[in-house]
Amino acid sequence: MVAVTRDRQATTHLYLMLREGGGIGVQWEQPGLDHLREFRVVDPDGPVCPHCTIIETVLTLAPVLPLDMLRTARARVQYERILRAGMLPAPAFARQSVSREVTWLGDCHGATGDPHTDADCAEHAAIGPSIVTDLLHVDPVAPLPRALLEMTDATDVRERLRLARDWRDTAAEVARRSRWAATTWGFLRSSAVLGVPTASRPGMVYALDPDAATDDRPFTEVAATAMRSLSGRDDLVYANRVCLVPDPVPGGERMPSFAGAVDVAAGEPVRTLRLPSSRRPLSRLGRGILLLFEARHVMLIRHVQRTPDWESEAALHLFEFGMLEELGGPAYTSAVAAYLDALRREGELLARPHKVLDRRARKALAGIFGGLDDEELHLWGSVAYRNAIMVMLGSQSAFAEHLRRQAS
Repeated sequence: MVAVTRDRQATTHLYLMLREGGGIGVQWEQPGLDHLREFRVVDPDGPVCPHCTIIETVLTLAPVLPLDMLRTARARVQYERILRAGMLPAPAFARQSVSREVTWLGDCHGATGDPHTDADCAEHAAIGPSIVTDLLHVDPVAPLPRALLEMTDATDVRERLRLARDWRDTAAEVARRSRWAATTWGFLRSSAVLGVPTASRPGMVYALDPDAATDDRPFTEVAATAMRSLSGRDDLVYANRVCLVPDPVPGGERMPSFAGAVDVAAGEPVRTLRLPSSRRPLSRLGRGILLLFEARHVMLIRHVQRTPDWESEAALHLFEFGMLEELGGPAYTSAVAAYLDALRREGELLARPHKVLDRRARKALAGIFGGLDDEELHLWGSVAYRNAIMVMLGSQSAFAEHLRRQAS
């Protein structure tokens, strides 16, 4: 594999794809041509863990591609995150430049299927379920925890569950059409639970786990226990799950957003995705893309106290650009090209980017989503503008520096 990779200077992408049953697909992509080979690793002394094999392959390829130390280290973390989501992991690498000195980009995609085999080592066999259960499937007649009923009633919980499932379904619809979205959808599918906010204590939610035993403790006791468990701890890490926190009261907010919180049920920090009920909801496709964008953001955050990681922020935007290019086709790429032409003419950031797209381009962009109001059309136009800036700058690293400067 290393020898072939070294010889293929025209290669733009390389994928290592775990197959059901433990096979490994290796695909090199060149302009207009793909090379796919299927492997099965065997050893006369016993079974070989396919997960360990892929991770060791990445380490061996790192100096050949090349991958920098940060991306090499992330490869295992991303691989095991997809495995934890109950999906088939596929490390993916993309060339940034023809220059041998420029490091390749690295990511990990996910595909549906059972990732586990009898050959898994003990460590990888213990990571993630073989079959992912739906954490938003709550028995409608099951008794709710006492603390939760002190916060709200059963009707409110059922309505929040309905809204959470509806939002999550928009992400599933995008994932069925976009390979960019598959990994993040797997994360949502395997880790999203309902979070009910506490009105009396901002920053706290009650995560409703369908498999948890009924808790008869009052809210005051549950909350006090949670705060004691967190007191004095410096390096706090978020729980693996993420809470979907829908707001059943219609308002002006239209976009989902990330926030950290404390899960009083488990007594641990938890990442939340706030889901509004707008009087003017976004298009269904738009909601799905934005939820996946925020879910991808959540996937990158593990520590409560953290410093900005602009490379990860840039990768997050590239994730959104990839989905829109895949879903929008020429209508989206033409909008990006129009902004790129304007940037090259002006030689700097545009003073009036909202004037760039003509009527035909705006209509084509809106058509991707089945029609949009002016506010949402402006939103996706601004994404195409950011995409054009990234293309003009020429690399993810340069785009990361641009984001850092814009935030300062």
